[in-house]
Amino acid sequence: MVNSKLLRFLWIFVGLLGCASICFLWFLTIRNHFLVEPWIDKFADVGNLLGFLSLFFILLMTFLGTRPPVLEKPFGLGRLLRFHKKMAFFVIILIFSHVILKTIKYSQTVGWRTEDVWDFMLQFFPYSWDPGENGLIIGRWALLGVIVGVVFAKGGQYFLPFKIWKPFHFLIHVAGFFMYIHAFLVSPDTRVFPMSIGYYSLFALWIILVVYRFYYLATRKSKRRWFLESIKIETHDTHSCFFIRPEGAGAFSKWLPGQFALFRYKSSLLGWSEPHPFTISCAPDSDGKICCTVKAVGPFSAKLRTMSPGTAFLCEGPYGVFTPNFKKEKRLVFIAGGIGVTPFLSIVRYAIRKEIPTPITLIWGNKTRKDIVAYDELSSIVKSYEHIKVVHVLSNERITEEMLSEVSEDGFFWEEGLVGGAILEKYIDPKGASFYLCGPPAMQKFVLDELRRVFKISPRKVKRELFYY
Repeated sequence: MVNSKLLRFLWIFVGLLGCASICFLWFLTIRNHFLVEPWIDKFADVGNLLGFLSLFFILLMTFLGTRPPVLEKPFGLGRLLRFHKKMAFFVIILIFSHVILKTIKYSQTVGWRTEDVWDFMLQFFPYSWDPGENGLIIGRWALLGVIVGVVFAKGGQYFLPFKIWKPFHFLIHVAGFFMYIHAFLVSPDTRVFPMSIGYYSLFALWIILVVYRFYYLATRKSKRRWFLESIKIETHDTHSCFFIRPEGAGAFSKWLPGQFALFRYKSSLLGWSEPHPFTISCAPDSDGKICCTVKAVGPFSAKLRTMSPGTAFLCEGPYGVFTPNFKKEKRLVFIAGGIGVTPFLSIVRYAIRKEIPTPITLIWGNKTRKDIVAYDELSSIVKSYEHIKVVHVLSNERITEEMLSEVSEDGFFWEEGLVGGAILEKYIDPKGASFYLCGPPAMQKFVLDELRRVFKISPRKVKRELFYY
């Protein structure tokens, strides 16, 4: 099997090659007149190139948005979605640059008359049935659709409810279609060889991706529907939800420890809820079931605690690359903050089930003892398997002699404070170890700084699970 690093390199190479190909085809199409034409015409030609590149990146964004397994497996869904979000503004910059350069060319053509320039930029309704004129109007509506889709998606990160911003975000698919129509009607380069090859290839691929995306949305109810079987209260604010699927595990018949899924519950008023990512905390092959261990810190996770068995869920996945390679990694060091322990619970449970002898050290920061999930299970594991060690670090509870007496038979190591350099040095031999980190962003930054300071380990050498929703 090709390793993930090589696959990532190959996909990045394909993306760069696609971008370079568009530039090369454009150059072959205009090379005979580009060098000898006036500068104002050069602006128009470069504007056309930026327009073609925006079509390419719209295609790339659509590809990322479909979350294809061939792309998700080497990169991980979190990395794909973060790149998708950043790319949106790059596409807008390309489109605006295209508009500006084409407007400069048109302004020179009409003698820089202000009323004609404003009409060129802001006329949204046709004067006639002339294809060229309508092509410009279609382009303006496409630009407006892209802007609205991006703005609403960005607002969804901060203040807009999912049910409001998501439909507007789908406008980008409509806008993308009109962008291709605009290019065909307005730019003669799309019908001139060899640029026509690039244009028709991009359009065909974009149509395929959009059809695939809508097919996925139409069929996910039948292929991704699970039902809540039971809820287990873990601590005062943490619970585990167990899900079953009568038709079989489907896409979850093969998943790796440390991966996660996107969960949506069925609402009679609003359809499916907003998706939320939760790590699958059980081990693979758990009798065809999946489960997630959730801390009730928000409306979605708090609602899960009160749901009735039989409630329908959409479980999309499995996603993520936060899983060790037991065949290559000699020793594993897991550093967790709070509920960030869930991928490590899955990995430890898997290692025990498969009798994997790889040494594992889990350093887990919590506020108090009452916040520790799966206490009895972990205690039984560390007492039965010498190669697994668990260090509990409590930030809001003192480690007294009385407390140590109470937990003396539990098999754990105990520290107080934060997961800092002194604790890391005490329990970790960095030589040959693979480091995994999961927890709140502030905690991750602190631990990464401490690993660099104490062991000279670059943050790039630490595998992290990041929160992106």
